[in-house]
Amino acid sequence: MNNMNQKQLLNYIDAVSLALDDVTLFLDTHPRNRDALDYYNAFKEKRAQAVMEYTRSFGPLNRYNVNSNNEWQWNQGPWPWQGEV
Repeated sequence: MNNMNQKQLLNYIDAVSLALDDVTLFLDTHPRNRDALDYYNAFKEKRAQAVMEYTRSFGPLNRYNVNSNNEWQWNQGPWPWQGEV
């Protein structure tokens, strides 16, 4: 992930998020499926790492990822959905 540009990392986060959404739907009907649970946990970790990397390199993706130690940065753009990526 470290060598991805902003657009590549955002696309990766989208892909991993979609995989999580899909496996979540499966787990709704198969809550004890060990393979699906392992898949969910692996992709949950991948997404968390990718979001952390994105936040560190390009700024927060949402208000929950703001580092508010020094100042409130959420309103400093451009935001990913504004087409600047």
